[in-house]
Amino acid sequence: MTLLLSAPDGFAILGLRRYLRGCVMVWLAPALFGLLALGLQWLAGSQSWGDGWLMLWAFSVLLVFSPALTWFGLVLVSPLVAVLMDRGWFGYVPATALGLAVGAATAFLMGNPLAITFGAVMLAALRAILARISPQAFVVWP
Repeated sequence: MTLLLSAPDGFAILGLRRYLRGCVMVWLAPALFGLLALGLQWLAGSQSWGDGWLMLWAFSVLLVFSPALTWFGLVLVSPLVAVLMDRGWFGYVPATALGLAVGAATAFLMGNPLAITFGAVMLAALRAILARISPQAFVVWP
């Protein structure tokens, strides 16, 4: 694992099917975490505990609805991920930087700066998930 590099010609090693599987995982995972958090908050009855818990509830609702908002960023970033993987430059730092850039573009279009942070986290998570699906696509040295 390196912070800057991945395997040269990594997208060909990974393949489109595995890339799409990783995209679906990173697209739907926040909604599952949000549903779990909302269920736990409902069981604990935390809505009546004060403003801090209400903010946690609002963040959980945002996570549940995140697939409706994040598909645009994944569509924008997919060709760039393929190019970076083919060049061997899809380490964690370039993935997070690409997430910040695409998140900033999405935030500009949506008018909400939360997309910047969410884009960086989602692309770092995509990089981690793709490395678990196909480790050989991220091995720099044989």
